[in-house]
Parts: sequence; C-alpha cells; structure tokens
Amino acid sequence: MLDGTGTQAKGKCKSPAIQLAEFEAAISGAGMTLDYRWFDVEPKGTGDACNAWNLGNAANLALAKQWTALLQQSGNKWGIYANGNQWTAMFASRSTDIGSDLPLWAVQDDHKPGVSTVHTFMGGWTSAVGKQYDLDVQVCGSGVDKDSFDS
Repeated sequence: MLDGTGTQAKGKCKSPAIQLAEFEAAISGAGMTLDYRWFDVEPKGTGDACNAWNLGNAANLALAKQWTALLQQSGNKWGIYANGNQWTAMFASRSTDIGSDLPLWAVQDDHKPGVSTVHTFMGGWTSAVGKQYDLDVQVCGSGVDKDSFDS
C-alpha cells in the first residue's frame, strides 16, 4: 500500500484512516485472503500529488507513527517495505524508528538473493523477513523487481 497523504490543497489527499479503510474494503470486496499487507515507506517523485514523505523530518515522523498505529490496530498483519538509502531524506536520522516492531521488507539492490544477506538496516530494525535484491530486471519485455522472503 502506498501512502497518499501529502501537503496539497485540503480535501485532495485522503487521511491515513480513510486510505486504510478503502484499501481494506477493496481487499475484502475482492474476496482476497492475504497473510500480510505491506506498507510502502519511500519518497515518490515531486510531481506526485499526494506524496506524504515531503513534509519535513518531524512531520514525516508524526505521519509515519500515525500510519503504523493504524496498521497495528487494523486486526491484520502488516509489515513495512522500505529502502534504508532513502531513510534520511524522510526522517531525521537513519536510526529514526517508525515501527520496528512490524516486519521489514528491505530494499537492498545488491543482486544477492536471500533475506540473510540483508546487512544494511535503519529505523531500529535488526533483521528483515523480505529483501528486494534486484531492481528493474527485464523479463519478457517488462521491468520487474526480484525479491526473497523467509519461508
């Protein structure tokens, strides 16, 4: 799930609670059963109308904490998808913890599969359950990312 809270004109970007409710309703309405849901914490392009992670370090942290509290209260299993190399662009430091009690799906574009090969952490995490290790690989003419997960 991508956040779309942002700083644009009031009423154009939905609150975290509304976004989460709509996301969960779409999953339920489609009859999907998911073991985990993943919340994507990474900055988007500056032209992205509701890019949440452009608020400044303190406001980004407050928003991230709001999101993680909602995710934990949702009754579903959630994890955080994030890239440690982008962390300090969003938060005050690489050690800023937004919810390290949630599982981490780490981006580490080193072309080495295996969760045990994650060696760069941020935000209080010391381990990951997933790793995105190869970005934008061409498969059958389309760009895909390669990932590894613990079983």
